Amino acid sequence: MATEFPRTKEPIPTTRTPLPLSCRERKLVSSVKGIGQRSSVLSSGNSARKMAAVTAPNAQKMHFTKTEGEYNMKSIRFLLLMITTMFIIISGLMVVMGISVYSHYHSFSFFYESAKTGRFLTPSVLCIFLGLAMFIVSFFGFFGSLKQSTCMVNLYAFVLALILLIKLTIVILAFTMDTNLIMKYVDIPVWDYVNDPEISDEIDSLQTSLGCCGSNSYMDYVGMEFTEKHSTVVVSKEVDGDLVTLVIPSSCCVSNGDAFCTRMYSTSCKTALVNLLAQNAIVIGVLGVSVMFIQLLGIVFALLLARCIRKMKSERALMAWKIREQMIMARAAEESAKDNTLNIGHNEISVA
Repeated sequence: MATEFPRTKEPIPTTRTPLPLSCRERKLVSSVKGIGQRSSVLSSGNSARKMAAVTAPNAQKMHFTKTEGEYNMKSIRFLLLMITTMFIIISGLMVVMGISVYSHYHSFSFFYESAKTGRFLTPSVLCIFLGLAMFIVSFFGFFGSLKQSTCMVNLYAFVLALILLIKLTIVILAFTMDTNLIMKYVDIPVWDYVNDPEISDEIDSLQTSLGCCGSNSYMDYVGMEFTEKHSTVVVSKEVDGDLVTLVIPSSCCVSNGDAFCTRMYSTSCKTALVNLLAQNAIVIGVLGVSVMFIQLLGIVFALLLARCIRKMKSERALMAWKIREQMIMARAAEESAKDNTLNIGHNEISVA
């Protein structure tokens, strides 16, 4: 006998197959989709407007910073131009002063032993060299500040620093000059006065200009055999309690008569030369200190100007990059909005 199993009920499907839509219903659905896409386009446009509104204050702030930086740079550049103009004037005066002193006292270098071998620089020659160096270097700062060249301004500051170190060394040597050491390098060949006409002319010029007599004293001429070619005078001096009559060159006499000297120079020419060199060194040292102060200001303003130029160029590059990025983002947003508009039109055409 066959057994019968109970029949199970089949599950009723819960999903229903969609019924075909009518033409009116399809148009209604497409219009709803179009409204949603238009709202997305409007929201993207509003976001672009919000982004522009947010970036506008930043752009204004950047423009303010740029203007303030340019204002500071113009002030520093004006001060640097003033200092550079002062350098040009001072360097010209140094060259003129050095040339005038050299032309007036160049014959005195004949009596410096080191000058004969080319190892001695007189203060006038140093003044000329430093003046020319400052005159040439000043144009780097002048044109560098006008052209806003960081390289030229930095080079100007570097060379000014080198000249400042050289001047500092010269000033220290000028104020710590040892006259006894310089005395060893001074050689006045009085013993060749009667033998060499060139030496006699140089010694006469030295004694007349500096108001001195002899290398160490007027006693250097004792016992010399003067000839008719030499201009001499007779003077009476008391030596060790005795009245001695001496024949000396007329350039040693302050005031003389026909052949007799009433008053003569008592200073030795070595001492006069060393004193002259020391006086010139002190004057050059004082001028060097004053010029060094102005030169230090020039170095500081040159470095500040170079820093301002670099900062301004960096801000300009950053602003250009941000503007480029904003233009790219705006163009991308515009292209996406156009694509969405084209898709909406295509969907409407396909639905229709």
